Amino acid sequence: MSLPTESTPITLRVLGVKLHAVSMDQAVERVLTMAHQPGFHLVVTLGTEMVMRAQHDEEFRELVNGADLVVADGAGLLWAARRCGLSLPERVAGIDLVCRLAETLAGSKGSFFLLGAAPGVAEEAARTLCKRFPGLQIVGAQDGFFREDGPVVQAIAASEARVLLTGLGSPRQERWMRQHQDRLGVGVGIGVGGSFDVLSGRKTRAPGWMIRLHLEWLFRLACEPSRLLRMMALPRFMGRVLGSRGQAVTLWSDQVSPGSPASP
Repeated sequence: MSLPTESTPITLRVLGVKLHAVSMDQAVERVLTMAHQPGFHLVVTLGTEMVMRAQHDEEFRELVNGADLVVADGAGLLWAARRCGLSLPERVAGIDLVCRLAETLAGSKGSFFLLGAAPGVAEEAARTLCKRFPGLQIVGAQDGFFREDGPVVQAIAASEARVLLTGLGSPRQERWMRQHQDRLGVGVGIGVGGSFDVLSGRKTRAPGWMIRLHLEWLFRLACEPSRLLRMMALPRFMGRVLGSRGQAVTLWSDQVSPGSPASP
């Protein structure tokens, strides 16, 4: 049997949800490859909250499991893999993936379209990226407060962007891209959550030492106490992992019991 390569990464199953065991370098390479291939390719930046949603939202679980690339955005996923005797190379946070792609695409034929956040935020994020990465082509920006999809889809298609960065929040961003994938005209669509708020300077990201210690979630909670209810997904996720007897994270090829919520 051939060993996995960067083009065929190891695929894990986290409580029934697909996750690719890729490093940041591998993720960037895979996105750039897909961007120049025919058709639309969906990239999901997976967090523990999304995994827990997938336990009761079958449609969302199938959407994630059908994505072309699913990266580990949440530190809890790395912990869960270790707890179950497996490993992930590193965390691939959505905002870091955006910056690495911008750095790589600067001066090339690749281009971004930014969709999401409050009015003006995507434009500010675009200016920040272009200033930080001279030569980067950002061919359009649109806030997430639109009532009709049609004009937005048309604008994205007309821009001829190769990569669509969608910050509408999960699960809206993944569902929106999948719904319109055949008309967007982009090679890759990536759900990036609240990345534009940070890139624009509207919100502050955790200090580097907190990110390295996997405490970014604590910083976000301190800055936004209203996130407490959403953050409760993390202890519920940890409870599921601890109670799984090492079976919460398995290789994608491993069998799961029929009828289980963990079935793809």
